[in-house]
Amino acid sequence: MNLSILSKKKELGVLSGELELPIMEILWTKGPLIGRHLYQEVRQQKDIAYTTALTVLDRLSKKGFIKKDRHSGKIVFFPRISRTAYQGLVTGSLVHKAFETSPDLAVSAFADLFSTMPQPALDRLEKLIQEKKNGQRK
Repeated sequence: MNLSILSKKKELGVLSGELELPIMEILWTKGPLIGRHLYQEVRQQKDIAYTTALTVLDRLSKKGFIKKDRHSGKIVFFPRISRTAYQGLVTGSLVHKAFETSPDLAVSAFADLFSTMPQPALDRLEKLIQEKKNGQRK
């Protein structure tokens, strides 16, 4: 699979569960929402049942990505982490799984991906690798 042709949102959607990313995007964009309103927003993108949306919300809550807060008898959902933090966690999880599955294939796939990167990005990558090799972990 050529990852360079996939959009970043599509990649993250595949990695985090097909419905998790759209729900997170809605919460980052719209802010805290009650379950029914969040479901209505998701329904504009995906044809899902209300119970499915609630299941995904529960899963996101258990992962610590969203928080549920009871307010006036209704549950309000809001993001607990930023978009950037979420993307980092999801991407890190993918990389970790790739290396667990086959370190050699993971390195080969990354080398293929790096060959398509612009030079400034490669320079940043080279600097980061050098820092990691020198024990400067961030």
